[in-house]
Amino acid sequence: MTMTLEDLIYNRLIASKDLTDKLAKFNKLPAIFYQAAPGDQEEGWKGKKQYPRIDFVVDMQANPERQSSGLMTLNIWCIESGTPPEEIEPEVRAALCDVFMQPAEQPPYCLAWVRSDSFEVSANTIKGSHVNGITILFDVLAFPCQETTDPDPIMAMNEFIKEWEPAAVLIGRDKIQDYFTAANNEPAFYFRLATLETAEETNTVAWMHASIAGHIFAPTAEARLQWLKYLVDTLAYQGEVTMLDTSPMFIRSIKADSAANYLITGQLRINVRFGILRRPKYAHAIKVFIQKNEE
Repeated sequence: MTMTLEDLIYNRLIASKDLTDKLAKFNKLPAIFYQAAPGDQEEGWKGKKQYPRIDFVVDMQANPERQSSGLMTLNIWCIESGTPPEEIEPEVRAALCDVFMQPAEQPPYCLAWVRSDSFEVSANTIKGSHVNGITILFDVLAFPCQETTDPDPIMAMNEFIKEWEPAAVLIGRDKIQDYFTAANNEPAFYFRLATLETAEETNTVAWMHASIAGHIFAPTAEARLQWLKYLVDTLAYQGEVTMLDTSPMFIRSIKADSAANYLITGQLRINVRFGILRRPKYAHAIKVFIQKNEE
């Protein structure tokens, strides 16, 4: 079955028993709806309670920086006599945050919590009930594959990570089956090209300077810090990363910030230098002539 991002979000919510136990039922399913809930007179309610319930909508937008590919708005609706929305809001965030979702024929996505705002609906709007709730806003972040053509600094970093820590998952490159959540012994990394410029040129090589942004994912801040420090120490010790054509990519500087947003900006910035050959290798004419005479 082809899964959209909306399908993945819905399935993730209904899979959380801690969440669904607090919700009403519609047609024997948890009262979670895309865009809007059915009317109060619909048969699916079976004449039973209609709150608490949830509806959500995802608005996608183009963003060249990849930082925010959309916004999801999720509403929790409750009544005064039932479960308060403050008990449901943490369960929603626990189900959706820091989970990579893989829609069909799209890049992986991850939701980042922005804020939660309380609201109330007067009795004139919802007849006979005083309804209150919480609106939760999430940024929808895309993680497309950043690999291009060799020599490619992102490809080189991905290959380095696979050799350095085989259990690591490279977001945007490795295949994800619907959902993926990083673990302490199975961290996730994402590298993207921040800047690329020509540094200097010779008749044989064009030297390039690039800045690579690195994102490290693990369950806790402590685990993310440990993996960040481990990676920085390794890169600083080696001083270079081998590219696919076996040429070196020299590390000019490394800047790590464990307090940076690991979903949006990344905790690591690596400045590198690598060369692009401007013409293929060839045998010198005099050397070839001497070799032939010796034969």
